[in-house]
Amino acid sequence: MPAPASFSGMFSIEGICPDLVAQSKAEALLELVGLAVSSGALPKARKAEVLAALEAREERGTTGLGRGIAIPHAKIPGLRKHAGLIARSVAGLDFRAIDGEPVHVMVMLISPESRSDEHLELLRFISRVARDPDFTSFIRQAHTAQEILDVILERGA
Repeated sequence: MPAPASFSGMFSIEGICPDLVAQSKAEALLELVGLAVSSGALPKARKAEVLAALEAREERGTTGLGRGIAIPHAKIPGLRKHAGLIARSVAGLDFRAIDGEPVHVMVMLISPESRSDEHLELLRFISRVARDPDFTSFIRQAHTAQEILDVILERGA
């Protein structure tokens, strides 16, 4: 399955956090949204709205897929493009993953509400990539943000 066309421009070095400080799911979401703002992927004025949308999504059911990975995601009205961010928690977080294991890798997807089909296509692709045991392993072994970015971009090539 090839990567969706919108996948290639979603990730940037500024949107990678190799050492997440958060110690809970709520803190992780807040830190990821802050990363989205600081990386330029999200306007600061939308921070609270995006955080609320991610929290609401988690209330409907965990985005923790198991095998140490979670894909928090939300569709936001008025956004112009998809944004992908990646964070790694060395210690692991309780994301209430379906396998009960801690989450070490989070791939966050924020999409324009008007592009629901692309959002679903990107989620399917990221989910498929994330289920590859090598994906999580390589990210957990990476030493830098660039190495983490390289892992995700290789999957989309």
